[in-house]
Amino acid sequence: MQALSGIRVLDMSRLLPGPYCTMLLADFGAEVIKIEEPGKGDYSRSFPPFLKDFGYWHLQLNRNKQSVALDLKSAEGKNVFLELVKTADVVVESYRPGVLKKLGVDYEAAAKVNPKIVYCSLSGYGSKGPLAHKADHDLGYLSLAGVTAMSGEADGAPAIPGVLMADMNAALSAGMSIMIALRHAALTGQGQEIDISLFNVAMTLMPGAASLFFGSGFVAERGNNWLTGAYANYNIYATADGRYVSVGCLEKKFWRSLCIALGRDELIDMIDDEANHPYLKKQLAAIFRQKTMREWEVYFTDKDACVTPVLNFKEAVESAQVQANEMVLEVQDEELGAYQQLGFAMKLSKTPARLTKRAPRLGEDTEKILEQLKNK
Repeated sequence: MQALSGIRVLDMSRLLPGPYCTMLLADFGAEVIKIEEPGKGDYSRSFPPFLKDFGYWHLQLNRNKQSVALDLKSAEGKNVFLELVKTADVVVESYRPGVLKKLGVDYEAAAKVNPKIVYCSLSGYGSKGPLAHKADHDLGYLSLAGVTAMSGEADGAPAIPGVLMADMNAALSAGMSIMIALRHAALTGQGQEIDISLFNVAMTLMPGAASLFFGSGFVAERGNNWLTGAYANYNIYATADGRYVSVGCLEKKFWRSLCIALGRDELIDMIDDEANHPYLKKQLAAIFRQKTMREWEVYFTDKDACVTPVLNFKEAVESAQVQANEMVLEVQDEELGAYQQLGFAMKLSKTPARLTKRAPRLGEDTEKILEQLKNK
């Protein structure tokens, strides 16, 4: 039995944050039922590339789940949903604030039929404030929170972050919040409503910038502080083949190792004076242009200097570390054949995550789940 066996989750979310959150719960044994609009379902079902008629995005984010097609705009669909709430522990949704209240399936309606229900809402800007009903996506939340202003070269335009940071961290925040609320419900018999704002989560991703601003009034932007490229010992350098390596020698012991490895012992103590960093960056830039990325990777294999190649996703997937950590799953499915997807980041010794079921077709479990309701 897995750790979350016996926990039933009704997942009304779509795309990334909600489905990623509920995927994690399902990986550890929770029964996750996707509540999807008939005929359409989660938009990610239509995202290419495809394996036969399955979108890979859907395959990745909705493994270990079931799917029930319900028209929540109809009286019948609403009633069926509330009957399912009676049997559930958690509801996860990602509609704009107020939409589910109009449909009569919001937290208030759910709590009336199941006082222990944990009802988690993910939205862009939260349920209140001037932007509560504004449509947006990850880049917007990061931009308004100040994250985008810290991405890119000091003398260039802000860069689009390569990862959906607000989305992914909101998913993790939602998962942790759900577990906290389930613990509270188990102790008190009372459920609660959880409000996860992607914008709020984006704001909390910057404790360093917050410390600088609240402590001194300094505004962190790209290239002007120790985490955004101002320092030589925490930076990215081009190599002879047009690739890059990252240098992350935040502690002086690693900087010392780097300088010794490069035969530049005279640079060790220069790092203590911020005025020297422009010079140090030029020195390192010239040095790293002398070898290819792979040559530097081999060179630093046995040197404790925090020098790492900047890989693309293909290279990362094929790396020995990814293989050792089993971060790519090789899936065999009777219908779809062989395919790959990302593995489990959280490694628990007693209650590990498992892949027991591929992502469902739209509504494939509707009949089974509704039959269970009739027989409960």
